[in-house]
Amino acid sequence: MANNQHPEMMDPPIGKSVVGTSTKPLNELEKSIIGSLDKDKVNDLAKCLFTLNNRHYGPIDGAYVVVCTVPDKEWCVGQLNADRAKPLILFEDKLFKTPEKAQIAAMRLKEERGESVPCRNN
Repeated sequence: MANNQHPEMMDPPIGKSVVGTSTKPLNELEKSIIGSLDKDKVNDLAKCLFTLNNRHYGPIDGAYVVVCTVPDKEWCVGQLNADRAKPLILFEDKLFKTPEKAQIAAMRLKEERGESVPCRNN
């Protein structure tokens, strides 16, 4: 297997076909959102994101999303991440009172970082 290891990812088990996971712990917001999700479905999502990310682990450049963190009250900017334990990176410093404001912040972040949408042909 080619070295697709992201610097903050643990080594996958030898002989196992599993998507790796980060050595960086979940932040409090991620714990509250991701921790309540079905682990099998999260793992399935991670496999899809790994494929989308050209079979590389870690954050997917240009793949920013808006996540509702408190129903009808608060939205957060996140980034898709090819990681079985943390398929979504949530930015605790990017919380907003409307989804529109969060969407604008996500687009600004993408522009500031000079990222485009993921491309599977790299």
